Amino acid sequence: MILRGVPVAVLCLFAAGMSGAQEASPACAAIPGSTESCVRVLACIGTAGLWFDAQAIGWDTGTVHGSTSDGSPCTGTWNADGPLGMGVAALRCDSGLTADVFYYNQDNATGTVIGAGQDNRGRGISVWTGTNVLEFLTPDGHLAARLPCGGGEIPIS
Repeated sequence: MILRGVPVAVLCLFAAGMSGAQEASPACAAIPGSTESCVRVLACIGTAGLWFDAQAIGWDTGTVHGSTSDGSPCTGTWNADGPLGMGVAALRCDSGLTADVFYYNQDNATGTVIGAGQDNRGRGISVWTGTNVLEFLTPDGHLAARLPCGGGEIPIS
């Protein structure tokens, strides 16, 4: 499993409420090998439809910046040199929520990563990130991406 060079921070979602799709994060570009490389990160937490939208910046290691569906800002760090060949990330939100995530690289060139973890309230976290994350989260027969956040799919663009 290759994790070196992963331009993704696995991040976690910590959210309270959710009502419909969130606006897309500002544009960013995956630039292999660059500390300015950027990919979108989307995550669900628990089974109540909570979600998170952010950007991961860096290569091999970096930062993540985003917000929960209720607007709480979150920041964190990630590193592709985790235990047992995994990447690791840690996130802290202004709401007091924190999370740790382990992730596996799916495609280094596009920064595609799938991860899982837990927040400080014991809720499970599922994470998807990369240049093609919206296409990955678009089920067959659907026209738009959907986050599978328990309790129903959340449309996201």
